[in-house]
Amino acid sequence: MTLTFIEKEHLVDNVWAFRFKPSEPLTWTAGQYVRVELPHDNPDDEGTQRWFTNSAAPFEGILQISTRVTESTFKQALSKLEPGSTALQLIENPEGDFVWQDSGAPIVFVAGGIGVTPFRSILKQRAHDGQSLKATLVYGSRTPDVPFKDELEEWTNTDPSLTVHYVAGAPLTAERLTELVPDLNASLVYVSGPEPMVEALGDDLKKHGLPESQLKQDFFPNYNENNY
Repeated sequence: MTLTFIEKEHLVDNVWAFRFKPSEPLTWTAGQYVRVELPHDNPDDEGTQRWFTNSAAPFEGILQISTRVTESTFKQALSKLEPGSTALQLIENPEGDFVWQDSGAPIVFVAGGIGVTPFRSILKQRAHDGQSLKATLVYGSRTPDVPFKDELEEWTNTDPSLTVHYVAGAPLTAERLTELVPDLNASLVYVSGPEPMVEALGDDLKKHGLPESQLKQDFFPNYNENNY
């Protein structure tokens, strides 16, 4: 399947959204990820392949990569794509189970920085379909300036069943989450973000009584507490 680069949009800081049109319909469930390859000269040790959540909602019909543009050769090559380029290649179709799960339990989304991308896809699709957004999103970040904030505020204004808490400049812990969501241990909790954060927070949540069966995790490689 050919991916044609359409455009890029600056979101905040060094976070950009890169949009691609597939040559045939791309089918996925909101929250899933793809594996792509971007051949380029002199790749660094991280290589030419990456996994990215498709931060677009399925109804949009495009591949949207929302990421921090770091000094990695892959990210630099991505940032230099010109409209019409077909250099980015889809090498694995969308997959993953980090998707909306109908549950009798309250839904809690926990995002660390760029880990918000699957939640953006999920919420945007549900809003488009006229489905309830009944969930709580705890959005942790290094600074108050975060991607997709305008959309999140629009959704909370139109659907009061969605609650968003922003936590800037402080680590996300089970204790902090429980302060924001008192019924946390009775909830279905999704945690997405830098791999070290997701692992540590997952362990902390289980230590504080969250059943493992009520925890869903999405790990973002190559991010840490300094660059998420």
